[in-house]
Amino acid sequence: MAKRKKRRNSESPEGSDIDNVGTSKKTIRTSNARNPSGKNQYPSVPSIEEMAELLHDYHKKNPNFKYPDYIAALMNDHSIRIGRSKLALYLKQLGLSTSSRGNHIPEAEKTQLILDELAKDPHQTRGPRAIREALNLAGHKIARDDISGVMHAFEEDGFEKRHPRSKKSLVRTPLTSVGPHEEWSMDGHDKLNKVGFGILGLRDKWGRKYLHYRVFPSNRYADTTGVFYLECAKKHGGIPTQVSSDRGSEVRDAYAFQTTLRQQFAPDLDPSLIPPWMFLDSTRNITVESGWRPLFYTWGVNVLEFFQSGLDDGFFEPGNYIHEQTSNWIWFPAVQRSLDQFCHEQNNHRIRRQHDKILPSGGTPNDFYANPAAYGGTDCLIPVDEAVLDQLLQEARDAAHEHMRYVDDGFNDFAQEAYAALGKPEITLQNAWTVFSSHGWSAWTT
Repeated sequence: MAKRKKRRNSESPEGSDIDNVGTSKKTIRTSNARNPSGKNQYPSVPSIEEMAELLHDYHKKNPNFKYPDYIAALMNDHSIRIGRSKLALYLKQLGLSTSSRGNHIPEAEKTQLILDELAKDPHQTRGPRAIREALNLAGHKIARDDISGVMHAFEEDGFEKRHPRSKKSLVRTPLTSVGPHEEWSMDGHDKLNKVGFGILGLRDKWGRKYLHYRVFPSNRYADTTGVFYLECAKKHGGIPTQVSSDRGSEVRDAYAFQTTLRQQFAPDLDPSLIPPWMFLDSTRNITVESGWRPLFYTWGVNVLEFFQSGLDDGFFEPGNYIHEQTSNWIWFPAVQRSLDQFCHEQNNHRIRRQHDKILPSGGTPNDFYANPAAYGGTDCLIPVDEAVLDQLLQEARDAAHEHMRYVDDGFNDFAQEAYAALGKPEITLQNAWTVFSSHGWSAWTT
């Protein structure tokens, strides 16, 4: 039997109201909604005017920040919860975009910025990623592909030089650590000693942060190394649980300071279980030792290149007292500023995520130290009274004065006058010999 078709009635049944029924159903659906008010449990995001200063501060500290970095920092530092879309809108309106695509720099200017950065690296030790990070830190957001294109056009052979098969691979040993400041690794670097620059370095084991790196006339004196250690303690507001180094006699004063201060400010730590200082072979002092190769081959070789150029061009006369003093006065601060910039770039270098790695990855050393808990770490810094550090540091500097100074005491005032007569130009590795040989300086030094 055929199914009976349901009759469609164009008129409403008696006593019913179609409109009222529809309204009733709508009302029912609304009343059953999970959130009829439209408000959620999260606080409202501050306005762009309220956020502008915070976002500018984060960008100034680290121009390489990505969206997750901003989101995590705002939540951790200020308990501000913000979504990626809203954050992107704010950053775009403030001109702080994390992407280089929206940064429309004219092609000619972009190329020149890249070439200027390449000129700081005559040995072609840095790849496109390192150049991009350096430009970002200087406030110039340029896409990696653009940088790579310029480098291929002007420094094609640099890619072959940097290829892993073209150099000896560095053997690495897995490291473990509880958190920042559990162990500082100390060592000296001697490859620039032949031109008079002794380097001392302190690097943290947990996040591989370059804590304190310093240029001295020599890194072989115990009193100089003691000053260096106290400068790092002053810089970070305390001392580590432990320091590691090789067995050189130059660590004598630093060893004494670490041992005494830890006994005074962390008496509960048993030195028989956790020694305040560990003496290691150079091959086992991996944290700081593994950093010397990239430091020398991406920074040190260029220092030697720029310094040697002045000697080869006849700007400098060996044995001439004025020349030697002037050269030291110009070059030591210039090398220190360049070394500080290298450490700044390394501490803002993003370490790729490695799931099988024990130490933190997937961020920069600065990220690890800003929020160690997010990377599974515990801050182990032992706070030390600032007045105690100030007194020890002043006494240590007085004792090490002769070994630390790079010009005679009377020459500094003389050099300052000559420098002022030149208009106090900014001195870099690239123009140091130009300043040395300038007419105004020569007039004062003859």
